[in-house]
Amino acid sequence: LLFFPNINDDYIITSSNYIGNNKEASATKIFSLNNGEYIKYIFNSNNYYICYLLSWYNKKNNKYYLVELAYNNIIINNLLENELYCQLKLNTEGFHNSGFIFNKENNEYLCSSSTKGYINLWDLNNKILFKVIHINGSFLMHIINWNNKYIIVADLENYSAKIIDIESGQVISNIKHNSRVVSVKKVYHPIYGESLLTAARDNTIKLWII
Repeated sequence: LLFFPNINDDYIITSSNYIGNNKEASATKIFSLNNGEYIKYIFNSNNYYICYLLSWYNKKNNKYYLVELAYNNIIINNLLENELYCQLKLNTEGFHNSGFIFNKENNEYLCSSSTKGYINLWDLNNKILFKVIHINGSFLMHIINWNNKYIIVADLENYSAKIIDIESGQVISNIKHNSRVVSVKKVYHPIYGESLLTAARDNTIKLWII
């Protein structure tokens, strides 16, 4: 589920991990947030196992894009026009379970995680792979941008959240959990300040403080 603010209309977007010709059960769909009416589906999205959605406003051409993270594929479409911006694909990836977009030196990048232990940084403006971080033996789930130096990713296979230095690509710390970690989230706690939440398969959520 994805919400697009600050455009002429407010949209809400849903995705599906079902592949098939029945677009009621599959495909990424756009609805009006104002009245709930169905607007359209994203072309060809019914042919991909969609895991995660991101919104991207391209400051260089002033257009809104929908980023669909899927199995072995990342598809970026113009939100309002029937235009495919690009497909980013590496056959080693597996499922792209999460990602985020960040700005560096006036350029925009997509950071994506995969079930085969890859964290890829894509140059969105030039549509090329910028950097690869590979963590052997990991099954990576939700990923967040902690700050300009570190990213944190949930490692399902190793019952942990990993803190990674973006520049060196090295894992600098493992936050161990009692169960398989599926999600991480940065929060600002009224007492502890910047903190980390981890959610795991044992139905627990833990708060970690600096």
